[in-house]
Amino acid sequence: QSYTTLNSRIESTYVAESNANNKNSVYDSYIKAFRWASDRINKKDGGIIGFVTNGAWLDGNAQDGFRKCLEREFSSIYVFNLRGNQRTSGELSRKEGGKIFGSGSRTPIAITILVKHPNKPTNEKAKIYYRDIGDYLSREDKLRIIKEMGDINHPMMQWKEITPNEHGDWINHRNEMFRLFTPLGDKDDKKNKE
Repeated sequence: QSYTTLNSRIESTYVAESNANNKNSVYDSYIKAFRWASDRINKKDGGIIGFVTNGAWLDGNAQDGFRKCLEREFSSIYVFNLRGNQRTSGELSRKEGGKIFGSGSRTPIAITILVKHPNKPTNEKAKIYYRDIGDYLSREDKLRIIKEMGDINHPMMQWKEITPNEHGDWINHRNEMFRLFTPLGDKDDKKNKE
């Protein structure tokens, strides 16, 4: 089903801010839910949004514009990365640990709380607090940790404030050394022989 108004909002915000070539994943249902909910926060009073979603947006290339918009639109962002990405293999897959929803999910899962204060200055970026659940945890271990924590104010959460770079990278910042390398080709100008 097509949502013309919602897709237009995504195009004018998340897509417009992105430097990725393929931006199709920005139109995934869970990203649409973020845009839909963000647009419904009362501008005068502010508000809070909470989601349990696919966590691939945390470091996905196409979601750079999405992350930049979250920084600009909210005052505080809390992300509890539950991991569980089973689209990996070997040691990396074992580190990701158990899938939170069992066989019902193969993607990483994140709990995200977005807070918008009504008096937030328009040029001030959000403070981003991040917590990774950890390596090699079973589904049961993860569920126990979530239950023990209870809420985002629990002292055991040990939030780490993260600082995004200018590219919208939150967790895995890209290495700027690649800019100094000689290009092997130019995807934008196929006739460029330099």
